[in-house]
Amino acid sequence: MIFNLHCPPYDSTLDSAPQLREDLSVVMVGGQPNMIPVGSRAVREAIERYQPVLSLHGHIHESRGAVRIGRTLCINPGSAYGEGVLHGALVRLEDDRVASYQLVSG
Repeated sequence: MIFNLHCPPYDSTLDSAPQLREDLSVVMVGGQPNMIPVGSRAVREAIERYQPVLSLHGHIHESRGAVRIGRTLCINPGSAYGEGVLHGALVRLEDDRVASYQLVSG
């Protein structure tokens, strides 16, 4: 099974975004944006429950990366479309596992 869900799993490092106040201003700590988890708890629970071989995500542009939750490889290629750069992920599957992956930009 492969999940392709727009929202990343909660508290996975693939869901870190700047903390915002009610007026949408960014909370700063030590001169840097305070990053907090903003992903989906339901997505995390589904990954933990069903353990797909791969789970692909987006939505949080700042959180490019890959992480494992149990046996599941979760990937968020991130985004830099504002700079004219397309991020993606190349994933090679063999039988019932991820044989390799690479985050790419172009």
